[in-house]
Order: sequence, then structure tokens, then C-alpha cells
Amino acid sequence: MRGRGLGVFVLSLVAAGGCSRTFQGSVAQPNPLDTPTETLRDSEKVVIITGDMELRKPRPALPGQRVSLMRNDRYPLRNEASFTVVSRDRLRFHVQIEHKWQEWADLRTWSVYLIDNQGHRYLPESTEHARTRHVVEMWDYEVRSVRRNMYGDIVSINEDGWKRRQPLGSLSVFRGKADFVFYKRDIFTADLSWVKLIVQRPGQAFEFTWQFTEEDMAPSAEPEPSLDQPPPASIEAPESL
Repeated sequence: MRGRGLGVFVLSLVAAGGCSRTFQGSVAQPNPLDTPTETLRDSEKVVIITGDMELRKPRPALPGQRVSLMRNDRYPLRNEASFTVVSRDRLRFHVQIEHKWQEWADLRTWSVYLIDNQGHRYLPESTEHARTRHVVEMWDYEVRSVRRNMYGDIVSINEDGWKRRQPLGSLSVFRGKADFVFYKRDIFTADLSWVKLIVQRPGQAFEFTWQFTEEDMAPSAEPEPSLDQPPPASIEAPESL
């Protein structure tokens, strides 16, 4: 199935009433039942990147640089979903939520339902393999002196970080995962044009959508961001000695 169409990453934020926020993401792909196979049919993955004002990490050094001046970027929280067509009567959705609070990352505290373009709405038959993992990232801080020119621009960084030892910087988040199983007679058919998984709790919701129609198969101009690169060591540059 993956050889026939490329998943398209889309991310948007919809403001709902009050303080509630709805994050939306979608992919366009062929219907998994278009080409019957003897194996399970897996969907493309929908990825929604969110952030938190309290979660920051050092900006990576530029290519060719060993260190960089201290600049913080928002830490990307990766929320994603995909599904497996076990049969025409059973679907299994694999969901991941990342958050700074353990309770929010626990998918057993969220409400989940499935809708499609034919107006059906389904509740999961069961929630399986629910688990929450504590993820910690750490990096080195070094305070080094710098040399400046007559205009105040930094021209070099001194190798004297050993004079001002600093504790390691760190950031921790919780990553929750779970499988939601939906069972209904002919819940998934070849004539469906889209399905949407809603994962919500008071104040926040995620909408993961899979489009199966040909007009939605155009490639996206926004590629999925890479989140697997660990932040390199960074330094702070105080005033010139």
C-alpha cells in the first residue's frame, strides 16, 4: 500500500470556544482496501507537533561548528496516530501523546471516538497496551569567555569552560502510547473517502484524519520535521574578560 501513495503531513491549530484548543493533522493516501493483500493493511502516520512555553532546548550548532552560543528553541511534542485494518470489521489505532504532565500523557484519561464521511460514529471496543514512559534529555552547559573586536562583535571563544563548571541542563516529558480497537460489521470499506479519529479531554483535542480520495493526494509543500536529532552541547558567552 505504501508504494502507491505518499503520506502528506499537515498541521493546523483551530481555536475553539473558551480556552479549548483543537489540533488537526491529516494525510492523503490510497484506501488500504484498494489492493487486497494477505497481510494486515497499515495506514500512513499522522503527526501533529505541539509545544509548551516551559519546554525549551538548546538550538543545534550550525554545520561545521562544534559549539554554539546559547539559544533556546521550543521543544517539539510529537503527537501521532496510525491504524491497521485487521479486517473489514475491526480497526486498530495506534496513538501517541507527549506532554509535560504524566496524567495528560496517559491515554486512558482521554476520550476517543471515530467518525467517517458516511456519518458513522464509533466508540472503541477496548483500549490495549496503554503505557506511559518518562523521557529525559540532557546537555552540557559551558560558560566561556569571548574575544571581541573594536565593534563589539565576537571574533573567538576561549577554551576556558573548565573555570566555571555548570550543572547539566535537562528536560523531561511523558510519552503515552495506547491501541484503540474498534469493532463493527463493515466498519471499514473500500468506498470510504475519509476517516477521522478524535482524541480529546477538557481543554484540548486532537483530530487525526486520513483522506482516501484522489483530489486529496497532491503532495504537501511542508515536509514532516525531523525530531530525532539530539541537541548538541551549547555554551553561554559572557562579556569579554
